[in-house]
Amino acid sequence: MRSITEDILQWSEYYLEPKNKHLGDVPVCPYAKQARLKKTYRILECHNFANFQDTIIEGAKLVKDPNIQIVMVGCDDIGYTVDEFDSVVDILNRVMVPQDVYIMGSHPHDEEEDEPVEFLETGDWQPDNEFMMALIQKYDELEKASDNLRKTGYYSHWPRDYYEGTVLKRQKYRRYRL
Repeated sequence: MRSITEDILQWSEYYLEPKNKHLGDVPVCPYAKQARLKKTYRILECHNFANFQDTIIEGAKLVKDPNIQIVMVGCDDIGYTVDEFDSVVDILNRVMVPQDVYIMGSHPHDEEEDEPVEFLETGDWQPDNEFMMALIQKYDELEKASDNLRKTGYYSHWPRDYYEGTVLKRQKYRRYRL
C-alpha cells in the first residue's frame, strides 16, 4: 500500500500532468510537472485529526519559502464533514489570503468531486488512501499564473461550474488581499 505522499505524487504524475484531450491537449495543471521535477513542493502527512489544522498552518509557513511553490497536507483521520471542511478552509483563507497564502481543500466524501467530470478523467489510477487534502500556495503567484492561463484561452475548455468552483472561488478572496 502506498503512503499519502506517494498517492499525492502519483496523483500529480498520472492526473494533473498528462496532456488531456478534453482540454485541448494540455495538462489539467500546466505547472504540476515542473514543481514535481524541480521538487518545489512539500507534502505533510497528518494521521491525527486533532493536528490537521496545525499541520495546515505549518504548511502555510513553509509555502512562504521562495523555493517552494506548493505545500500539500494530507490527513487520513477524516474528522470533518464536507461542509465543515469547506467552512474551515474558507475561514483559514480569510485569515491567510491577506498574508499571501491560499488554501484549496479536497475532501474524499465530496460528492461533487466524485461525479465523473469527462474532461478530468483519471484513467484507472486511484489513490490507495482516503484522505482530506489542503493545497497551499502563494496567493499572488497563483493569481498571476491563472491570469496568464486565462489570456492563452486555457480555461475555454473548462465547464462553467468547474471554472466557478476553482478560479472564481479563489478570486472572491481578492478583497482580503488588496
